[in-house]
Amino acid sequence: MKNLFYSLLASLMLTSCMTPFYQVYTVKSENLTQKENTLAFENEDCEVLYNLWIDKGSMSFVFKNKTDKDIFIDMTQTFFIKDGEAHDYYLNRTFSNQSFSSVNVGYNYSVSNAYAVAGKWWPNQYTSVASSLFGMGISADKKKGFSSGVVTKEPEIICIPAHSFKYVEGYRICENLAKTCDNKVNYPSKTAMVADYSKSTSPMIFKNRIAYSFEKGPAPLTFIENSFWLESVKNYSENAATELVKDETKCANDFVSKKRVFKIGGPNKFYIVYRR
Repeated sequence: MKNLFYSLLASLMLTSCMTPFYQVYTVKSENLTQKENTLAFENEDCEVLYNLWIDKGSMSFVFKNKTDKDIFIDMTQTFFIKDGEAHDYYLNRTFSNQSFSSVNVGYNYSVSNAYAVAGKWWPNQYTSVASSLFGMGISADKKKGFSSGVVTKEPEIICIPAHSFKYVEGYRICENLAKTCDNKVNYPSKTAMVADYSKSTSPMIFKNRIAYSFEKGPAPLTFIENSFWLESVKNYSENAATELVKDETKCANDFVSKKRVFKIGGPNKFYIVYRR
């Protein structure tokens, strides 16, 4: 009986230590406006759309061509710039799409991929971590057949046809937590404010610089700069940030009937998940 008690106590302590917390970053921008679940920049040629909400933040964007002509994004002159340091979008990479006769297990915290259904680009409800020991969503997908692959080279120029759009994969915004010396702030029972900033005191300023033209060859370029600065950092407990809801995508006879989703979030926010 005593051994059983200590085993249960150890299990409870381990589960408590693995409980996730969420550090949420709120950002502001002076040249983007919020439209439903999207941050949008617009000029006479195009719209550039963002949703930052993902673990460590996403600078991926949707580029919509508003004109009757093709637009060409020059990726060699398009950059993610953070605190003055420029990071190249074009890295001269090759990619291989392969399938295998095996079970692929994927771990993820959130999904923020662009989609275009009834004018919406990102889901209004953000999926959170699944209920498991490590707080990760785990999915298994069996793929049958022989190994095969298609190798493609990263393009220097991306063509956006007239009145169409493309989704461009971007950089993660922040990798490091903002820590304090107060454990009540680091691991709050509900929520705790870490810091507030103004534009002049913000410890992090970042932007995408996008270069485009209406000709594929050498041509005068138009530059767009979508800039952001950090407004606040706030910590959330798991229950303050998320809730269990009925999974409407599941069939009634499926074993899993609920999923954990965020009660918080927005296109102008991102988070870092961490544990005690």
